[in-house]
Amino acid sequence: MEFMEIVKTRRSIRRFKNKTIERQILLELLEAARCAPSAANKQPIEYVIIDELQIAEKFFEQLSWAGYVRPRRDPATGCRPVAYIVVLIDSQRALGEYGNVDAAAAIENILLSAWSKGIGSCWIGSIKREIIRDLLGVPENLKIDSVIALGYPDEQPTMEDAKNENDEDLKYYIDENDTLHVPKRTLASISHLNQYGTAIK
Repeated sequence: MEFMEIVKTRRSIRRFKNKTIERQILLELLEAARCAPSAANKQPIEYVIIDELQIAEKFFEQLSWAGYVRPRRDPATGCRPVAYIVVLIDSQRALGEYGNVDAAAAIENILLSAWSKGIGSCWIGSIKREIIRDLLGVPENLKIDSVIALGYPDEQPTMEDAKNENDEDLKYYIDENDTLHVPKRTLASISHLNQYGTAIK
């Protein structure tokens, strides 16, 4: 895929095929994350890969899924992620709150790199952090930022222009054919030319 096609077609995936991701591919995703920009080049982000089935099964229970379309998009047994990447921020190394920005940049690299290999992902922030800390033995100085669920997709969500700007019209939804739709604000509604409020023509 061309880069812009990767960007435009990547969507959050919540139904996965029961197909293993090779560990080398997971390491390649971390290599992409490692290349992301970092404030003052402090590089405070660390990662835990989970790809062993028994750990992954316990880990799944610590995550919340797709608030707008629950329970229809809670991954059922046999459709769950096959791997996870836990994103950590070293608070002693980070440049203040910029650690969160560093994490977001690294995560986007992971999501796009995964999709370039045909691997679906879901970036999850609604997680049981203290249970995860105990489960994985994460030291206290590392903030558990979020989790990226990974697997080969078993659904095809679609992006569309939002009809309106209100919160209700920006909610993702499932249609009668069980396809997930993700409304996005239009380019015209978010872009300005040389000063705020001047439309780009």
